[in-house]
Amino acid sequence: MKSRTLGAILLLTILIFSLIIGYETFAIVMLLCAILGYRELMNIRFKDKNNSIETVRFFGYVSIILVVWNNVFYTLDDKLTLIIPMLCLTIPIIFYNDGKKYNINDALYILGVILFIGFSFNNIIYLDKLDIHKCILIFILSFATDTYAYISGLLIGKHKLTNISPKKTVEGSVIGVIMGVIIGGLYYYTFIGGLGIKSILIICLVLSILSEIGDLIFSSIKRYFNKKDYSNLIPGHGGILDRFDSVIFVSLGLTIILSLL
Repeated sequence: MKSRTLGAILLLTILIFSLIIGYETFAIVMLLCAILGYRELMNIRFKDKNNSIETVRFFGYVSIILVVWNNVFYTLDDKLTLIIPMLCLTIPIIFYNDGKKYNINDALYILGVILFIGFSFNNIIYLDKLDIHKCILIFILSFATDTYAYISGLLIGKHKLTNISPKKTVEGSVIGVIMGVIIGGLYYYTFIGGLGIKSILIICLVLSILSEIGDLIFSSIKRYFNKKDYSNLIPGHGGILDRFDSVIFVSLGLTIILSLL
């Protein structure tokens, strides 16, 4: 618990200061998080390193930068941010011509990681550009949902929620959602506003549920590859994706909701 608390404080400190300093600084921090997330997903699949994978991994890093920073420090046509990774990752197949070294499954996995992680962190940066309080909301709501689900699960959890994550309980999940709605709703009403209390609570309910769904989806990826954590980067939490799993899905959900308002 102590290391988990220290890890959370460290991460929150970095996020808060980057948001306060400015949009560009926050974008750099999010790019670093995206790169680390990409690295974690590469490492859990490609355990045995070879020259072909390491070469393609380099193209992946370049692609992540293009996708995450597009419309931040430069503006590319959105088609290019898709076409460039597609070409960089599929063309090497014909040069290696060895399914054991690098094949279409590898290419599509890496491409999927780049697009999902890249566009997700690009979207978080977009929310900061749109309104810093909307960006802060996704972190507050995600962390509140996760923290209260974890603590209440330890204290009163009795019924297992799913086999995907054996330690998660129904009781913890319900209390996590309730507290996510309350804390997120208070922040939304105080700093964002523009909607009635009922609408705000409904939005936060949807986002809090998405927070737990994101957690479970990323947990299912770890289980598929027989991993407990994505890495040991953050004390008590694991890797970047162990901490940003919920944030990613909340940010995507909030973007959809904002487009409908």
